[in-house]
Amino acid sequence: METASIQTAFRFPPELVARIKREAKRNKKSVNAYVTEILDRETRLEWPKLPKDYKVSQSILDLRMPGHFIPPTEAQLTSDPKLRYLWNKHYLQNGQKD
Repeated sequence: METASIQTAFRFPPELVARIKREAKRNKKSVNAYVTEILDRETRLEWPKLPKDYKVSQSILDLRMPGHFIPPTEAQLTSDPKLRYLWNKHYLQNGQKD
């Protein structure tokens, strides 16, 4: 399903427009499709990924504020399967029980 588009206008130097048209034609795309593809690729947010075996340094762990974290109650975990799953996967699995 195609998402809705809005019409907008930009001002480019004529020689840039000529190059865009030439590259769009070379890639067998409309100018709009070509520009959209490039701008989408260049502006896409990519979250950094850490290796699975990444260990948080003790200096970072020391920044935690003991006593400010309230773990979910057993009743909350029982009534919310998604919370239980996330709790078991990301909190208990990493040995963070304080």
